[in-house]
Amino acid sequence: MKTLILSIQKGGLGDHLFYSHLPRIAKQYGGFNQVFISNDSIFRNPDTKKLVWELNPYLDGFTNDPGFFYFSENIQDGENLLDHLMLAYGLDDHKRNHEPEIYYKPKLVESLIDKTIYDPNYISYTGDIKYPATIQNWFNQNNITPSAQMKVLGGRSISINCANTLSTPDIFKFCDLLYSAKSIYCLSTGTGTLAAALQKPVTVLYGEGLQKAYRHSGLHRYVNVGSDFTLLDRAKKWLTKQLGQIMPIGKK
Repeated sequence: MKTLILSIQKGGLGDHLFYSHLPRIAKQYGGFNQVFISNDSIFRNPDTKKLVWELNPYLDGFTNDPGFFYFSENIQDGENLLDHLMLAYGLDDHKRNHEPEIYYKPKLVESLIDKTIYDPNYISYTGDIKYPATIQNWFNQNNITPSAQMKVLGGRSISINCANTLSTPDIFKFCDLLYSAKSIYCLSTGTGTLAAALQKPVTVLYGEGLQKAYRHSGLHRYVNVGSDFTLLDRAKKWLTKQLGQIMPIGKK
C-alpha cells in the first residue's frame, strides 16, 4: 500500500490551495493508493480544512502520522508554483500551469451578477504597497468604480472609498460571491487563488517585489501598481525578512 501524507505548514487559504491538486495527481499518476493530510497541518481558519480537504474525493482523510512539507518560491521557466510543488513531491502528470482544485459547487446569487467587487483584505506580503491612495488612484485612472468592497476582516487591508460593504458568513458563501459577481478585484492573496479554483478570472493588484511564483494563475490578469513604501516601510520589511529567516514556518 503506497501512501502519501501531506503536512501543510503554512496556514492560509491560498497556502492550502497550492497543494490541492496533489491528491488527485498522486492517485491518477503517482501510483499512490492513499493520500492523507497530517493533523499537524496548520489552518488559520477551520473553513479552509472543510473546503479544500474534507470535500476532496481523492483524499482518504486525516492522520496523526507526520507528513512531508515542501515549499519554495524558486520556480523554473515553463512552470507555475503549483507545478513546482507537484514535481517536488515526486509527482508528474506531464501537464503544466495547474490551477488549484476544490470540489464545492458554487451557487449563483442573482443580486451579485451585475456587481463589481473589490476585496481589500490580505495577510501575507502582497508587494511593496500598503496605502489606500495607491489602489484608489489605480481605480480612478482606469475609470473603474466598484459596486461594493468586502468588509475588512481584521487582518491587514488596503481599503478604498466605497459606500457599499459586503460580507459573507463563511467561506462557502464567499465562493458563491466570487462565482456570481460580474468582476472581482483583489490583492495577491487567497481571494485570487480561490477564484482560480472556481475557474473565475479576476484582476489581481500587486506591488513591486512580489515573487513571480504568486502570479500563478493563467486565468487572471495581474497588474503591478508599483510601490508606495517609504524608507521606514522598507526598513521594517528588511527587519521582517531577517526575523523570518531565523523563525520556523508556522501559524502567523
